[in-house]
Amino acid sequence: MRAVRAETPARELFQDAAFPASDSSLFFNLSTPLAQFREDITWRRPQEICATPQLFPDNPREGQVKQGLLGDCWFLCACAALQKSQLLLDQVFPPGQPSWSDQKYRGFFTCRIWQFGHWEEVTVDDRLPCLAGRLCFSRCQREDVFWLPLLEKAYAKVHGSYEHLWAGQVADALVDLTGSLAERWTLKDIVEASGQQDRPGGGEQRTCRQLLHLKDRCLISCSVLSPRAGTVCGYNFLHHSLVREEKVLSRRGVPWVCVALLSLLREGCPSFSST
Repeated sequence: MRAVRAETPARELFQDAAFPASDSSLFFNLSTPLAQFREDITWRRPQEICATPQLFPDNPREGQVKQGLLGDCWFLCACAALQKSQLLLDQVFPPGQPSWSDQKYRGFFTCRIWQFGHWEEVTVDDRLPCLAGRLCFSRCQREDVFWLPLLEKAYAKVHGSYEHLWAGQVADALVDLTGSLAERWTLKDIVEASGQQDRPGGGEQRTCRQLLHLKDRCLISCSVLSPRAGTVCGYNFLHHSLVREEKVLSRRGVPWVCVALLSLLREGCPSFSST
């Protein structure tokens, strides 16, 4: 008699009916450049994208944020800031959730987003938008690390669709991911004020030194928005984060980001009207 080994039944994986793998989760009104990829986007789970998916990398540098086709760099800048603090990251992406190598994995993850004065738990399945088998929106430096696209999906669910994330304010995303308050400074005003003082540039350097003093006590980001199709005096729409774990680059004690932006402001670049 030949023994026949019973096969282990396949685990049924969660499919989020409230945020399905369909156009309704991708698009709002097809008003952004994302619409041109409507027929090409497919949905895949991480284990269908790579052989050994993981939530977080062993080396933090391999989890660095990279933008995809979606114009949500304002949100991704806030995600990059989260990496400065494991406490903040754990607050948004609670640890201990079963992932792909665990027996308890069922195809979903839960994130926490600050909404209207309290933390709201947002559960999504792990089907992610792809083009040609690769993630087409946000991804990490190592493409087998998935905390970022899963958090992006949860944030898109809160807003109604991925397309709703096209363009926004870093300060708003920082509030949603930390539960804290945000304050916005306009560097153009500082430049104009310093031009009226006896010592040109004094106000600028004082502000930059204040930023250096604050960098270890709060999250600081710097964004530049162009009024023309995403270009800023020859640069693409860019976000600089001053809150990475690496040493903050400086020149004569002043953050290089401030030096570069203030220099362009002083030269009269019209795109730097709001920083």
